[in-house]
Amino acid sequence: METEIKKILIKCPRTELEIIGCFPFIVTISEEFPKAEINIIVEDNCSLALSFLPFKVKVYERPVVKKSLIETHHFCANMNAIFNIDLFFDLENSFNSAFMGFNFRAVERVGFEVKWNKVFLTKKYPLPVSLSIEKQSMKLLELYLNKPMQDIRISKTKETGQSIDTIEKLFKEPEPPKFIMIMLDNFINTSAQIELWKIFFDSFQKQKFIIWSQFDENIISDLFASIDLGHNDLFIQRGSNIKEMIYLFSKVKGIVTNNLWAEGVCNYIGVDSLTLLDKKTHLPQYDFFKFKPQRIFLGPDGIIEHHVLDEVREMKDINQVVDQIHFNFKL
Repeated sequence: METEIKKILIKCPRTELEIIGCFPFIVTISEEFPKAEINIIVEDNCSLALSFLPFKVKVYERPVVKKSLIETHHFCANMNAIFNIDLFFDLENSFNSAFMGFNFRAVERVGFEVKWNKVFLTKKYPLPVSLSIEKQSMKLLELYLNKPMQDIRISKTKETGQSIDTIEKLFKEPEPPKFIMIMLDNFINTSAQIELWKIFFDSFQKQKFIIWSQFDENIISDLFASIDLGHNDLFIQRGSNIKEMIYLFSKVKGIVTNNLWAEGVCNYIGVDSLTLLDKKTHLPQYDFFKFKPQRIFLGPDGIIEHHVLDEVREMKDINQVVDQIHFNFKL
């Protein structure tokens, strides 16, 4: 009789976008081991996306100062909440992350073999080349369980969200306004696109927007507060409180973003969204997700392309993008 798996530890990759790519792996793990406690270690400030999982996991952030081998050992030795691990999955594929599983004395330590990390793994497999983190993590699970995973497609039902008084007042008119939420990434990217956003806002009439940013919230919000919005209204929601985000997701008509992290979250929980991008390289494909994102590529030569599923359609100008937003979000 095989030993029952009671406690699982997963070391996620180093970025939040890669962590979203590991959602199919984590969701499938919860289904394959429904009685097991799932513990997840992420890097500092990379745990927010895991709050959207539909089941309970225990998440631990490793501080920036704990990245050397010596500090990794100290970090593990002082994590008293993580003990008696039956099964460890290394999704980072580094010497350091494999060393982490060894320090927690996990009975089984599973990962892809990358140079000397193999000395810390009890089950190691050849690293597949040129695979996204999403496909790579699912391949690891497929090899470990010895069962096919290619037909798995995950999604989460959109939540209503707990009422947030400071936000609810925006929606308390007799006929609640149809808000669009703008989710942005870092200040450098957003400030470089400011002329585009001016044209974007100018293409709307009497539209209400909410600005949210994952990083540099105050700087980005101040930047948008300083531009001419034409005949539109802008409301700025600072911070990244998970309850506020879920509540806003349930209230707004749709989300426009240039943030791939936000795109991944919206895609997973089924929120209508459109991503504005200027590059086509290294983009998530969501092969194991039920839904696919809609993307608008704004080329340097002025060509605008709308990508949805396997269809690509050229657009003449930003006004056609706005028309698509009206159609998608039912404004």
